[in-house]
Amino acid sequence: MENMQLAAGLAGEMVAHAVKWVSEGAAGPFLAYLCKGDTRVTLVDLVQGGAESPLDYGRGLMIVRSAARAVIVYDGTISNDEGGHYDALIGEVYEFEHGDGAFDVMVPYRPRSESQSFGVYGLILEDQDSEPVEEEILDAFLEGTRRDAEAGEFLRQHQLQ
Repeated sequence: MENMQLAAGLAGEMVAHAVKWVSEGAAGPFLAYLCKGDTRVTLVDLVQGGAESPLDYGRGLMIVRSAARAVIVYDGTISNDEGGHYDALIGEVYEFEHGDGAFDVMVPYRPRSESQSFGVYGLILEDQDSEPVEEEILDAFLEGTRRDAEAGEFLRQHQLQ
């Protein structure tokens, strides 16, 4: 569980940055990872001109670089039970170091328009069975959003009620 919390913290930090970037119109897919024993996060822009999709490229890169924990963040859409579609930042969170684990983060948002400001709806964190993650994972994710004061504050200021 402790390692999943570390992965959740990394995801929180990276998602907070991505929220700021998407509000500015630029949140291309990226990979953030730590290798075993590393203390610094490596960021990789996944936009590349090859035939492989950016997400497949990022997933493969995690394996090649022997990541201990990683998160891939990209801009996409999600739908609700009523069939509505929302723009969303999506994060695939992985923990490899002590037993594989994974969960997904979805951050639906309202893009800036002439009539509305940018805003973020509620966070969704789900395990691989589409069930809510355990409270400790959510808490670690939220703690991660506060690691960078500016990005974390931006996320909190733009949350919609």
